[in-house]
Formats: sequence, structure tokens, C-alpha cells
Amino acid sequence: MKKILALTILPLALASCNMFGVPNGDVSGNILGKQPVDGTVRLAMRGITLAGFQTPVLDQGNIGTFNPEKRAYVISLPSKPAEGAYELFAYVDANGSNTLDEKETRTKVTTTTFVYSKEGNTVLNIRSGWNMYDGLTLQKNGTPFQYDLNW
Repeated sequence: MKKILALTILPLALASCNMFGVPNGDVSGNILGKQPVDGTVRLAMRGITLAGFQTPVLDQGNIGTFNPEKRAYVISLPSKPAEGAYELFAYVDANGSNTLDEKETRTKVTTTTFVYSKEGNTVLNIRSGWNMYDGLTLQKNGTPFQYDLNW
């Protein structure tokens, strides 16, 4: 009887994870290298437009680990984003404000972006939904994505 109960409850518990704030695994990876300064490591995602950067659209929890040189993370992408390109990065929240401040240390800037399109664009090789690009080259269409960050 206990086995049956456990087998019944486990799938329900796993299915409800996203409802209770557990990331659904759209993007996962590691933050590699030694954290350059003390403070809480956080993830942020912000839109990139022709006018520059937008306000962060994602600011998820602290990234704790037993190995400070390899921090694993899993995040959910925004469920209703504006169309455009987004940069994912980690930063050290040295002042505890839970937002990236101008002088705080962040992971290295890369050419990887996450592009969201409602309908896609065949000329630009953008498909409907989430796409991961390295520069102008499509790496993968559709979640999940694997993406490592470096200090």
C-alpha cells in the first residue's frame, strides 16, 4: 500500500513543481571559474534592443553550491516575453539589493543571446518561440537550452 501511495504522489508532486516556483528547466548550465568578489551570486536576464539594454526581465534566486568554482543553475524563461533578444548573465550582488547595480561584477559578456519571436522570420532564420543564437548563428530552437557562464 505504501508503494502505491508513493507512486501516486510522486508524479503529482513533480507536476506541481513549476506551480510552486521551481524552475521548469528552460535553461541550465554552470557558472564556471572562481567568483571574483564576495557576495550573493544571482542570475539576471535583460532584453537587448537597438536603443540599448532594457530593464531586467528575470531576476531569480541565489545560486548556492558546495563547489564555488562550478555553480549549477536552472531557470525558467519568461512565459510572456516581448519579442526580441535577451542576454542571460550572473552577477555578484555585493550590496544585497537583489538587482544588478552598475559597479557590481558580472560574468563575461558573450555573443550568445536568447531570441523570442511569436511568428518567426524565415529571412533571419528565426523560428517561432525561443531560439538560442551565438552571434548570427542559430544554435538551437526550442527549450531546453544548455548554456555555461564564465567569470
